[in-house]
Amino acid sequence: MFWRRRSPDDFAEEIKSHLELEADELRREGISEREAHWKAMREFGNVRAAQERFYMKGRWIWLDKLMRDLRFGMRSLWKTPGFTVTAVLTLALGVGANTAVFSVMNAVLLKSLPVEDPQRVVYVKTSGAPRRANNTGNWDTSLSYPVYDALRREKNVLSDVMAYVPLANDKIGVRIGAQPEEAEADMVSGNFFSGLGVKMVRGRGFIGSDETDHAPIAVLSSKYWTARFASDPDVVGKTIYVKGVPLTIAGVAAAGFEGVEPGHSTDLWIPLQNSEALNAWGAPFRKGKNFMQVPDWWCLRMVARLAPGVSREQAAQRLQGTFKAAAYISLGSPLAGEKPPVLSFDEAKNFPGYEEEWGKPLRMLMAMVGLVLLIAMTNIVMLLMARNATRQKEFSLRLALGAQRGELLRQLLVESLLLVTLGGALAWAFAQGATRMLGIWAHIDSSLSPDRMVLLATLVVLLLAAVLFGLAPFRTAVAGGAEMALKTSAATSGTDAGKTRTGKIVVALQMALCVVLLVGGGLLVRTLQNLQNIPLGIRTEGLLVFGVSQPNATTGMQSVQFYEELLRKLRALPGVEAVTVMGNRVGSGWSNNNNAMVDGKEPQPVGGGSTMQRNNYVGADFFHTLGIPIVMGREFADVDTPTSQQVAVVSELFAQRFLPNVNPLGHHINGNSKKDDVVIVGIAKNNKYTSMNEEPIPMIWYHYAQAGEPMAMHVEMHVNGDPMSMLPSARKVVASLDPNIPLVLPMTQRAQFEQSISQQLMFARLAEFFGVLAVVLVATGLYGTLAYRVSMRTAEIGVRMAVGARRGQVVWMILRDSLILTGVGVLVGVPLAMLVARALTTSLYGVKPMDVMSYVMAVVGVTLVALAASALPAGRAASVDPLTALRAE
Repeated sequence: MFWRRRSPDDFAEEIKSHLELEADELRREGISEREAHWKAMREFGNVRAAQERFYMKGRWIWLDKLMRDLRFGMRSLWKTPGFTVTAVLTLALGVGANTAVFSVMNAVLLKSLPVEDPQRVVYVKTSGAPRRANNTGNWDTSLSYPVYDALRREKNVLSDVMAYVPLANDKIGVRIGAQPEEAEADMVSGNFFSGLGVKMVRGRGFIGSDETDHAPIAVLSSKYWTARFASDPDVVGKTIYVKGVPLTIAGVAAAGFEGVEPGHSTDLWIPLQNSEALNAWGAPFRKGKNFMQVPDWWCLRMVARLAPGVSREQAAQRLQGTFKAAAYISLGSPLAGEKPPVLSFDEAKNFPGYEEEWGKPLRMLMAMVGLVLLIAMTNIVMLLMARNATRQKEFSLRLALGAQRGELLRQLLVESLLLVTLGGALAWAFAQGATRMLGIWAHIDSSLSPDRMVLLATLVVLLLAAVLFGLAPFRTAVAGGAEMALKTSAATSGTDAGKTRTGKIVVALQMALCVVLLVGGGLLVRTLQNLQNIPLGIRTEGLLVFGVSQPNATTGMQSVQFYEELLRKLRALPGVEAVTVMGNRVGSGWSNNNNAMVDGKEPQPVGGGSTMQRNNYVGADFFHTLGIPIVMGREFADVDTPTSQQVAVVSELFAQRFLPNVNPLGHHINGNSKKDDVVIVGIAKNNKYTSMNEEPIPMIWYHYAQAGEPMAMHVEMHVNGDPMSMLPSARKVVASLDPNIPLVLPMTQRAQFEQSISQQLMFARLAEFFGVLAVVLVATGLYGTLAYRVSMRTAEIGVRMAVGARRGQVVWMILRDSLILTGVGVLVGVPLAMLVARALTTSLYGVKPMDVMSYVMAVVGVTLVALAASALPAGRAASVDPLTALRAE
């Protein structure tokens, strides 16, 4: 097949020589030259058959035919560049969008942890902490150190229990060279890597003694090692500073493992520590004790490996007693009426909270891109049917010359395979970029790169598309049969594929799907507009926010002095109008929730309901900096010091709910004991705190200097001009106080609030994009179909105009068909859109699923698209010259 001793030309020359020798022999016998030549030919037999047998000898016939079909298919696509480019781009957008969304869905909801034997790895969950315990706000995933210690001893049920806890609510300060930077870091148990079965590409992981000895070492993720150390093979043994604490790099984890916390790409891990600088969640020690020594602080997260032969349900049942006993260590017996916490286990692929947060939205998004793919597929099918219908004479001629229908089908399948190959390559490139954008919009830090499963799913879609594109136009292509080759008049040749019922159904279906996408996109876009126009009660313009942490080994008073000095230097910067600090960043989703007493007794909310209150620790000038009006009393000032009377500012809602019909100023708020007595000195106007779309909760603000414990804080600066332009100056100020402290997550306050609606932002943007994409695809398909129908009806239109039809009547004839199809599509699409709108209810804000405006705009949009796509073919039909059309026929 690949190499021959004799070429076809040599064989042809041999036959020619043989025939000449035979003819010479016959001439010597007295036969004339002409008769000798024909007699030699007759005795030899069919020369062409002999050459064909020689050509086929030793060849893979099917491969030879395939190569010829490929060459012919490439020439065919090259001759129609407009069709080829349109089809390839349509396929790339449809398949690429589906691949990108499926990549996110696979990474978030379907893919298991990249660990050894992930089927036996589970997340440890609980129904909640006991009433008298404190936790991080993650009710179902926060557990105490005594619970961890008790569970890891049950080797007959859980072969390994691995604990982990973030070193901060956000990123932490890490210094490798001269400049500090941000990084995601977790403290983990000594068996974290061995229990999960995570290998090391450099150095070693942790061992049990690293946990008990609180070893000052770290393991880097492969991603961080590559990005920050350029995959330096000698990284093991180097020193990095985490929150100013020197740690030696002990190893680098295998590629693909970025931690077990969903949505976060962990950069480095350290063993569990007994250091105030490296405490759980960046919190200060409580009375000199770390998180391991405070049994009522539920702050740890855990994963476990089930023992062989033990199911999740069996493990939960066997360990319930052990768990309950450990849960109430130092708390005594459960309170009257209290429901003890319940232990449970989730599969490793079901990231805690991700199914609730992302499950339904991602499935809705997958359905939307599925509709786009369906529109794209039908669009290409219609284009192929129209294109191949114009090739009916070509196919009929081949049938008349002896070609089999199977050969024509193979040719169409090969052409569709070429088309799908080009579109698939472009779709994969598009999906790579789109996946990264989705991760940014959704604020998902973990790797979302398409993996083998995504690649397999994409290949299956492309293979089905190749078969569909080959089979769908086959009937139209060979509809005329061999006799079509004898016909010359377009008025009498074949069947007008554009008039078939199938073509009309496809167009109407596209219209219906377009209505569904436009309604869904309209509802989400209106939701986004409503969210962006929510009154925040805060002046976000000109606000810059970033996190800092006080130097290590500082007392409460030293921490206050550090922040006071920081504020003093920042206020002195040119262009700065006001500066303050706060414990929880406004708009970040974090909040302290508790039940404080009012005037020494349990508050009684007006109208009943919850007594839950939020609180935050802030600095002087907080309300002025953020532009929050004080409606009564005063805000915090520099006169409020650790030694002065403790004071608080409450929200209007707090005053209305717990102190109605009285002057709230001067009333007292009590913490966990009567000695924590705080006087209300001001009432602030209600404002958004955790997110843009939160439900209001009574709010208390305390002065951070009176908290008595060091803590990480966030700086809020109100500046003239672009807030981000102040970052270099702010970095210099912070570095002058401590070179180990980076600016954590610097951004504008507006951007911080928009992160709280990142999910809605993402879905609204994508819905808008998919709606526009659907409109473009429908317009392209409708234009191509109508243009083809007009070209096929040129003779008919010529006859009509020759017998008296006016141009307006011809235009209306074309537009009428388009509008009828649009009407059918709208009648089918509106009920489908209503079903989709109901499914989107939980994602909507300030707009109802049956919002009339969204439906009207969708219908008007589809109608305008239909008219725009019909205008050019209708104008072309009206410009047909009757004599020219008839003469051409």
